[in-house]
Amino acid sequence: MDVWWHVGPDAPGRGRGRALLRHAVAARCHREAGTLRLAPDHRGRPSLLPGQGLPPLRLTAAHCGPVTVAGVVRGTDLAVGIDVEFLSRPPSPALLLQALGPAERAGLEARPAPDRHAAFLALWTAKEAVAKALGWPLLRALVDVEIALRPRPAVVRLGRDRAPRGWHLVPLRLPGLPHTVTLALCHPHPDPERETPWTSPAGPHSSPGGPVASDWPSPGPSTTTAPRSSSPAATGHTDTRPSPGSTPATT
Repeated sequence: MDVWWHVGPDAPGRGRGRALLRHAVAARCHREAGTLRLAPDHRGRPSLLPGQGLPPLRLTAAHCGPVTVAGVVRGTDLAVGIDVEFLSRPPSPALLLQALGPAERAGLEARPAPDRHAAFLALWTAKEAVAKALGWPLLRALVDVEIALRPRPAVVRLGRDRAPRGWHLVPLRLPGLPHTVTLALCHPHPDPERETPWTSPAGPHSSPGGPVASDWPSPGPSTTTAPRSSSPAATGHTDTRPSPGSTPATT
């Protein structure tokens, strides 16, 4: 598993993610990044267009403010997703109600107050990383993906499936950055055409007044800067090999 990150000017996310993925694939496959062609697959996940003479690869990318992260893994039987977030203030009660299930909120409340902000972002990024791996919309992930952080991060429910197997959640730390990053991997790859039903036929639950835009995670001010270069992935690279007993990977 190759994980790349880049810190640079805040720009439209899709272009940044694709640029970093091209760089990551080019480095792995010894190709020129500018020659690689990417497009969303039928579930909206980034993928390489066929006919380029490349090995089968799974791709994922995310961005938050100036930070872009990307992951590349070889094979087609592995689902992969990554997410990065930075919330400059503690989550509001409306956001907690909208984003977390009862068990997740209870686990958060059981933590010391100074740890709850980081724990919330760990839950959020894990949910979104799993959603990206499956090609689910974020709102479905908030309802149908349940995460436990102890004794280590784990997927404990997918829809009505309360014993999902094969999932590994790997927290990542980017040097000198306050952002929270989680990588989600699943082997064997779940069949997207035979996924479990939604928990509720009505879709996501909602708070009494509904979420407002200011409640959702958004980029906050970052005091960290990194050298800029013409290479979109010049700021870092690591190999990640998660296992069921893996500890948080520090890049």
